Amino acid sequence: MDDKLIRFFNKINFDEIDDFEGVKVSKVVINKQKESWIVYLQSDKVINPKAMIKLINKAKEGIENVSAIDIKINYSNILDEDIIKYFKYFLDQKVIDNVSLQSIINNDFKVENNVISVEVISKMEANLIDSFNDEFSKYLKNLGLSEVELVPVINDEKRKEIKEEIENSKTDIIVYKEPEFKIIMGEEIKSKKITEIKDIIGEENNVTVEAYIFGIEEFVSNKSNFKILTLKISDKTDSILAKIFTREDDEFNKYKAGLKEGKWYAFRGYIKNDTFAKDLVFNVRDIEEIPSKEDEFVDDAEVKRVELHAHTMMSQMDGVTKFDLDKHTSELVSNAIKFGYKGVAITDHGGCQAFPICYEIIKNYNKGKPKEEHFKGIYGTELTLVDDSADITFRAKDDDLRSTTYVVFDTETTGFNAGGKDQMIEIGAVKIANGEIIDRFDEFINPGRPLPQKIVDLTCITDDDLAGADNEANVTKRFLEWAEGLPMVAHNAKFDMSFVDMACKKYGLPEFSNTVIDTLELSRALDPDLTRHSLSALVKRYEVPWNEDAHHRADYDAEGTAYVFWKMLDRVPKDTYKTIKDLDNLVSKENLYKFGATHHFNALVLNQKGLKNLFKIVSLANTTYYFKCPRIPRSVLQELREGLLIGSGCFDSEIFKEARRKDKEELTNLINFYDYVEVQPPEVYSHLVDTGDFSSNAELMGNIMKVVDAVRDAGKIMVATGDVHHFYKDDRIYRQIIINTKANFGKHHLAKSSIKEIPSQHYRTTNEMLENFNFLDKDVAYEIVVTNTNKICDMIDEIEVIPDTGGTPFSPRVKADNGKTYLDCPRVVTDLVYGRATDWYGDPLPLLIEERIAKELYGETVYKVCRENILKTHSEDEPNLKELIFKDVHEVILKGVDAVKELVRNNIKEHLEEEISDEELGQKLKKSLGGVIGAGFDPIYLIAQRLVKHSNDEGFLVGSRGSVGSSFVATMMGITEVNSLAAHYRCLKCKTSIFNDEEGKPLGATYSCGIDLPEKKCPNCGEDMYRDGHDIPFETFLGFNADKVPDIDLNFSDLNQASAHEYTKVLFGVDNVYRAGTIGTVAEKTAFGFVKGYMEDKGITLRIPEIERLAKGVTGVKRTTGQHPGGIVVVPDYKEVYDFTPFQYPAEDINNAWRTTHFGYHSIEECLLKLDILGHTDPTQLRIIQEQTGLDVSKIPLSDPETMSIFSSTKALGVTNEQILALTGTLGIPEFGTNFTIGMVDEIKPKTFAELVKIAGLSHGTDVWLGNARDLIINNVVPFSEVIGCRDDIMIYLMYHGVEPIKAFKIMEFVRKGKASKPKEKDTWESYKKIMQDANIPEWFIDSCNKIKYMFPKAHAAAYVVSAFRIAWIKVHKPVYFYSSWLSCKATDFDVETMMKGYDAIKARVEEIQNKGFNATTKELGLLECLKVCLEASARGIKFAKIDLYKSDWKVWQVADEHTIIPSFLSVDGLGETVAKNIVNEREKGKFVSIEDFQSRAKVSGTIVDKLKTIDVLENMPQSSQLSLFD
Repeated sequence: MDDKLIRFFNKINFDEIDDFEGVKVSKVVINKQKESWIVYLQSDKVINPKAMIKLINKAKEGIENVSAIDIKINYSNILDEDIIKYFKYFLDQKVIDNVSLQSIINNDFKVENNVISVEVISKMEANLIDSFNDEFSKYLKNLGLSEVELVPVINDEKRKEIKEEIENSKTDIIVYKEPEFKIIMGEEIKSKKITEIKDIIGEENNVTVEAYIFGIEEFVSNKSNFKILTLKISDKTDSILAKIFTREDDEFNKYKAGLKEGKWYAFRGYIKNDTFAKDLVFNVRDIEEIPSKEDEFVDDAEVKRVELHAHTMMSQMDGVTKFDLDKHTSELVSNAIKFGYKGVAITDHGGCQAFPICYEIIKNYNKGKPKEEHFKGIYGTELTLVDDSADITFRAKDDDLRSTTYVVFDTETTGFNAGGKDQMIEIGAVKIANGEIIDRFDEFINPGRPLPQKIVDLTCITDDDLAGADNEANVTKRFLEWAEGLPMVAHNAKFDMSFVDMACKKYGLPEFSNTVIDTLELSRALDPDLTRHSLSALVKRYEVPWNEDAHHRADYDAEGTAYVFWKMLDRVPKDTYKTIKDLDNLVSKENLYKFGATHHFNALVLNQKGLKNLFKIVSLANTTYYFKCPRIPRSVLQELREGLLIGSGCFDSEIFKEARRKDKEELTNLINFYDYVEVQPPEVYSHLVDTGDFSSNAELMGNIMKVVDAVRDAGKIMVATGDVHHFYKDDRIYRQIIINTKANFGKHHLAKSSIKEIPSQHYRTTNEMLENFNFLDKDVAYEIVVTNTNKICDMIDEIEVIPDTGGTPFSPRVKADNGKTYLDCPRVVTDLVYGRATDWYGDPLPLLIEERIAKELYGETVYKVCRENILKTHSEDEPNLKELIFKDVHEVILKGVDAVKELVRNNIKEHLEEEISDEELGQKLKKSLGGVIGAGFDPIYLIAQRLVKHSNDEGFLVGSRGSVGSSFVATMMGITEVNSLAAHYRCLKCKTSIFNDEEGKPLGATYSCGIDLPEKKCPNCGEDMYRDGHDIPFETFLGFNADKVPDIDLNFSDLNQASAHEYTKVLFGVDNVYRAGTIGTVAEKTAFGFVKGYMEDKGITLRIPEIERLAKGVTGVKRTTGQHPGGIVVVPDYKEVYDFTPFQYPAEDINNAWRTTHFGYHSIEECLLKLDILGHTDPTQLRIIQEQTGLDVSKIPLSDPETMSIFSSTKALGVTNEQILALTGTLGIPEFGTNFTIGMVDEIKPKTFAELVKIAGLSHGTDVWLGNARDLIINNVVPFSEVIGCRDDIMIYLMYHGVEPIKAFKIMEFVRKGKASKPKEKDTWESYKKIMQDANIPEWFIDSCNKIKYMFPKAHAAAYVVSAFRIAWIKVHKPVYFYSSWLSCKATDFDVETMMKGYDAIKARVEEIQNKGFNATTKELGLLECLKVCLEASARGIKFAKIDLYKSDWKVWQVADEHTIIPSFLSVDGLGETVAKNIVNEREKGKFVSIEDFQSRAKVSGTIVDKLKTIDVLENMPQSSQLSLFD
């Protein structure tokens, strides 16, 4: 092949070269101006049309620095068949759009004198061919062939034949259907050679793979409009990146729409080393959708089993059944529903954090379906049970331990179920005193039916032996009379006691009340390290003569037990243990939960009572009894088991373990504790063969059979479960990876070197499970797999996991500070509001304030009812009508909530057309009242007020967050400083207020913020009036019908946050407040590391895409628990926390001062109130300023022009932009000191407080400024004042333009959450768009709403700006205190040595870091922020002194004078808080006499001492305290 052609093909990545044999490059014409080439080819024979078209299209894509390449080809010889071949290919392409052409393709074609005769059978077909003439000629010309004409020729004879055939046939009409699997890109893939991705090891042409997509990334070049779709594809043998390149928007969108994660496709293309990916990449030409290659999960059993033991990813570092906390998905539940099961159990380890999402999925699925079609969620957990009671004695008394005569007895029975059909067949006993047997009792009992063969084999007692024996009632009576009430002894006493006790009950005999000692438990107490405590083991241990062949006869066993018991007593210390009751003290009770034997068990919820008890159990297991893992003592479980089904669990369950060591008698006693018992398929236990716990699979299956037989004999429910940890069999690899992590090393039972391969614990189908138990009797297998699992499912109620509150949390009652009495919330709220309102605005209040308070407290209803009542005696025209109405409103509200309810209730009755019940009247009343008190939100307000007051009383300001500043009531209660009224003046002296200008026009019509009003003297007293009001509608906070639960978030000083948290315990009680719990899961990056670690350990090398695929299967596994930084959840004292959630310690830290909710808080946010008591540095900085200056920072004027000027200039700071390397004077100012906000401020150059508020709103929104509001301003669409800056702007603008208020509110809520741009919300957005378009809302506004992803509330922005402006005022007027306070609480990294050197050194260091660009470390970037602020301080004449051992504070930078700041000890790199405090504490006790003394007393490391020496902190201090001989 031509070398030039090969080089050209390589350059354009064209790999289909086989069809170009003999073709040569004749010349290449390069057009540098247009950056294009024309490549001329020469060929003797005509090239295949498909290959030629592919080459032309590929060349058009261009190469680097060449935008497009044209191909021109010249043929030496063109045959007629070549023309026909090209025509047929042309028709093939046309058939895609016009199916009717299919009939023409197979007709005859003739070529003569540049004319193609095309045979057709109808005029329609002829017209169709004619229409292609020009297009086909152009097509041939572009492909290097001569132009020809298409001439249709109608074949009448054939047309008639076809017509007759149609008329005579009875063929069904064939309807063209879209193919089930579509071609997404390029052409149909017919290649039969499929390459597995694992076999792709180098560059290769013409590769076809079949794979599914597990990730899609897109790239669009801003410069060239070049687009790349990168697909992560896998065929389960390996993974690879596949890339699609295009320039066309339509193609790009088509590919995106056709390619979906999780679907399978055939891909054809070529493999090439990609310089960007640094790996082999699959460059795709053709993509076709194909059926899934996954093994299909089908359970076609007529009656399906129910899985009663399954784990999700919420089983910490163990379960990998997919579960997504963010997307609210559960593979376990969704697949169980999808595959037709009637229910499934969710039984995660140690807790139940999957419950809320599983419940949500099930609730949504069941909604609207008849009950018989409901899917049942079976809610449970797998926990560790610990034996906390040795049960050595029963009904113990103070009888002398050694001088007492004992009755030692044993029974033989027909079986193991004392409470069922079984009974005793022999009672054997001896009396023993002082080690000597003094009497005997032994009688057979005739059960009245043949003995089971297994009992004959075990006891050697036959039916003949029992013939003529007395019945159970008489023998039992004689035995108890013989025993004379003496203390009894038995081995495994619970078994024998149960039969004697049942006989007494059955036959009306006196209650069996003798004291009983159990030698089995006594042996365990005496020898806790030994595993064998059977009677056979004990007679050998205590050297009691014994004939094993006579064992299992009651008389013989009783005698052996008696001698063993007496020898046991010799080992019990005589001085400590004197009475029978003393034996119970052999085991320490308080620590038994740490040292008792442990077993896994499952608890399933039967009913709502059971759910609450489960929550109690989980709480106790994760707090009180937590030791290495969540565990619960058996006695506690016994107390709380009501409403639960207690089942044995996995391989580590009590029954499965003990079956190996115990005979059936002992095993039955254990089984009786459980409601049901589980076994899993042998494969699930396979690791136990690897570890040597079982010698073979046969022995393992024997143990399973033993459990099954024992449970069925005991009359308990026996079930087969899968102990599911991953849904599909292939997903086992994800669990292997998780188990391999260091977090599981030495902890996970499968993380052992002896285990060759972990078992597959996938979700098994019914038939698969039956096959797994084919070693059992067929009927037994069906019973435990199908019948009994369904039986348990049917026993269980449909459970409400999360109480349905209608979205409104239960309101807590608020305690007074004495912690005993409760506050009357409506009364206190009312008094606080009216008290401050009259203090500010006088008495009587202005009508607009009366109106606002009434609306916020109770909604519109109170005003409407009072108006209606007034109009009964007054006319509409009365000039003082409004005053009369609000006089009544004021009076009724001040009387209290009961008076308001009575007023409204009477009004409702007055308008009733027919009588209704008291309950219906109550509902109408509730619906009529809104607002803070009317909707029952007054406790939330009062709680916030109490918290703020508590912090204020301790000397800290509190900043409000969120939209609480929209509430004037909140302002009047002192919750927020933001006044939501329209712009106005108020006199602080005489309480005069002015809301209108001299022309009667509202001031708010001109000023959106009262702070921007011009100065004004009070017309009454001549004092300067206070300017106030931010004009924020209350509805932003609570909605129009109190349909939005208030969320009061508060910023406390981080120095005072802990105190505020503790204060909630005073308000509600210790057991009623919990930190809001969080669940930490394995993140993508961490998962990637887990996979890499696993592969390294196993010596496996994988491509990055395959590591990413495996990492997806691990991402989301629960790793730990945590707590919200400021969230406190309040449980009302009339409820229990268990009504909503269990609780725990965060990250299993049992020493933590706070307990957290077990459920992630968002799961219960509609049930319980969450207080956001957040720590923030702004209040801390203001506190430091206040302490250092003595100023009352709350009195700082917010209208100071010099302070306002620094938002557009540095002049007020006395420096230039060049000096401080900044565009504005806002460095270090909260909300305005970042690079982003400085850029905004520089562009906007704000002059008013209102503009600062809008900037704060824009800067905190997402997709609000860049690409949205900024573009509107730059393109002169609207000025800055009109763009959407805060969420409130949306509602106000829409209402102003005539949109109904409630609709405006809903649109605001929809837009501010970013729903307008979400595809799933498209229909809702379209309906909202229509509302706006109908109201003639301009397109720019609608488009702006569409782009918004998140919108900040104006009240929050205003609160931030108030705080920021105060700090800015200090920066302008008290600079040294600004910089000292900023360095004390805002800076994270310091370079004290550089700072001490002054301006030039600081500037050089700033420029050094800036020049590093992206190569600067995170620490350097943190340091850069600090150095920029210090550079500004230096430019303003402020110096940084060296650290002073006796003047520096541990944390706060001290002001030496107006121009000097002393750094804190914490500014030294590596010197921590503890050491810093030590230095301060020790210096108070006396001076440091030497470096040794300093290091010893303050616990300072040598490294820190060296650093302190470097910056001259320890100058002139001697190294040692010892005196010189020459001193």
